[in-house]
Amino acid sequence: MGNEKEIEKIIRGFNKKGIRYLLIGRQAVMLYGAPLFSFDYDFWIHPEDKQRLFEFLEDELDCEVTSNRSERKPVFSFYTRTGEKLDIFVFLYVRNSEKEKISIEETLKNSIKIREPHSHFYVVVPGIDDLIKLKKIKTRPKDLEDIEYLESIKKLKMG
Repeated sequence: MGNEKEIEKIIRGFNKKGIRYLLIGRQAVMLYGAPLFSFDYDFWIHPEDKQRLFEFLEDELDCEVTSNRSERKPVFSFYTRTGEKLDIFVFLYVRNSEKEKISIEETLKNSIKIREPHSHFYVVVPGIDDLIKLKKIKTRPKDLEDIEYLESIKKLKMG
């Protein structure tokens, strides 16, 4: 994961401030063991926590944001002082290409915390089934590759 210190500070802040989030996208697939690389971090944030998110990232950590916090847009990009890009999705639910409705509340209930050994640090990611559903929002070649990898991990675990 890029600059560990900056992204860890952000995730620790989310955990400490009770910002309900899920790390999604390729970074989440990598945490399941995929031999991939990604330069940005995608987070799905509960809409009720949008104000706290902005107060933390913009006001406390001095991240640069591409949009004004008062805009009703559901997607924002933040840049840390060290250059990491965070794509933030603020939806109650989304539908994927298979018309499955995916709710943040249900996905949070099924989520897992991936803990760093010998540390209190953890990151919240969707369970494999929910991550597969989320990867089906777009059907780009890299998403199809990620789905294939997640399906193989799922089969190994059920083994």
